[in-house]
Amino acid sequence: MTDMSVRLFAVGDLQLMTREPPEDLFDAVAPALSAADVTFGNCEWPYAEEAGDTHPVEAHINDDFDGGDLFAPGAPESIAMMGAAGFNVMSIANNHTMHGGYRAFLRTIALLKEAGIAPVGGGDTITTARQPVIVERDGQRIGFLACTSGFLPGAHAGRRTPGIVPLRRHTYAENSSWQDWGVERDTRTLVNRDDLAAMIESITALKAQADIIVLSCHWGILEHPSAIADYQREAARAFIDAGVDLIVSQGPLPIKGFEVYRGKAILYCMGKFAMISPWSRAETPSGISTPMLDETSRGLAASVTISDGMITGVQIVPVYLGSSGRPQILQPGEPHFDAILGVVAERTAAAGLNGMMDAQGRITLG
Repeated sequence: MTDMSVRLFAVGDLQLMTREPPEDLFDAVAPALSAADVTFGNCEWPYAEEAGDTHPVEAHINDDFDGGDLFAPGAPESIAMMGAAGFNVMSIANNHTMHGGYRAFLRTIALLKEAGIAPVGGGDTITTARQPVIVERDGQRIGFLACTSGFLPGAHAGRRTPGIVPLRRHTYAENSSWQDWGVERDTRTLVNRDDLAAMIESITALKAQADIIVLSCHWGILEHPSAIADYQREAARAFIDAGVDLIVSQGPLPIKGFEVYRGKAILYCMGKFAMISPWSRAETPSGISTPMLDETSRGLAASVTISDGMITGVQIVPVYLGSSGRPQILQPGEPHFDAILGVVAERTAAAGLNGMMDAQGRITLG
């Protein structure tokens, strides 16, 4: 073991839905991404030269959408740009990577590898999809796993079919007392026991191979600004009990709060890091409300220090996309820095989470 520190930089969703990605998309952030020893993000779109065998559910949505194909692969050049910007590892476990069907999904994996980016959380079968990525820097081994709770039926990998690593949840209605049966019910969730057990098995196996385990979870309540679902809290604790050292999450449009459990940080939603769409923000073609789409103008990154086989520091770093979708990694004193950290603090408290950080975003792990 070495006493040299290693820095991991993790960001949220990269969703480039265009056939013509702007060449300057990562100009402002590439120096910071490349400066880290390991840079991680979530590849939240398929990329391929052609659409291929579009997923049946999405094919019907395309038929009903008048503005072209709502779900079509982005340009392969986008992934080359991600690699050139400094990304080393990317999750493909999310609700969008299967939009282009099997061929586009497998092409996305191939393009990531060609760009020098290791994909995690998906594959040509469930066995390969569950394989971790292990990156060694200065003698320290960082292991990555990824899963998702949000996806269309049939998008998860099977024994003979490509797809993503699932972490499904079950939804049920609950009343506070017998007097309220059938009225004023609360919606509650439970994590799928088989999926949870499979993830824990993967974590246990990886613990024997890596010093640090980083888990990416694409999950959550899409349009609520602060709420964290029951199944997320349950699964997050189970993952850390099994050996995970850091959970970085995406999925909902709003950035959300964070907590610390057994000295390990859980970031429940880091939001968008880059988002380029063929449509204007006013169109909201997928039915998402316009006020919630405005949430995609900001995101979070995490600067993580690893020393002597342990995470010794996690700092939340605000990211600003504005209406252009081009990311800016903010520094203290810059516009939007304090406001974004303020939103994180407010939503952490609103969700009843215990997370605490200083004015620069450094999380209290003790």
